[in-house]
Amino acid sequence: MTEGQAMATAFAITTNLPNWSLIDEISIPLLETGVATLPVLQAALPSVLSITKDDEKLNDRYWKVLRIAQLQIEHLLRSQQELLKHMEKLETESESKPLKTKNMRSERKTSGGSTENCEKYKCADCGKVFLNETFLTSHFERRHPKSVQHSVSE
Repeated sequence: MTEGQAMATAFAITTNLPNWSLIDEISIPLLETGVATLPVLQAALPSVLSITKDDEKLNDRYWKVLRIAQLQIEHLLRSQQELLKHMEKLETESESKPLKTKNMRSERKTSGGSTENCEKYKCADCGKVFLNETFLTSHFERRHPKSVQHSVSE
């Protein structure tokens, strides 16, 4: 939005009067082709909102004001549709993330700074905790060989 458009918008808001010179400057064919649509529609919005049925200048510009209002509504609906698509995409992504994390091993930091697996494998003989069953089995064979031989012979 240019400084002039911003001033016109501020004027229309503060005086609650339509800015007819701004409305007169708007080219409907250019708006319909998409040239500078958003800044022009934003600048014209306060003027369109402040028009009353008793405004003398409305009769001459009725169809132009109506078309500007239609284009503003079209823009709002298009923006709303894009936001809804974006929200659906974000929801889909957030729903798929828990599935990924379920397949991964979840870990948490302990007060000592090391990571601790939520699924613990604890040695029944000494109470030492391991990240997975392979490490526990390896530990058991190295540190408690008598228990391994005893369980094998049974």
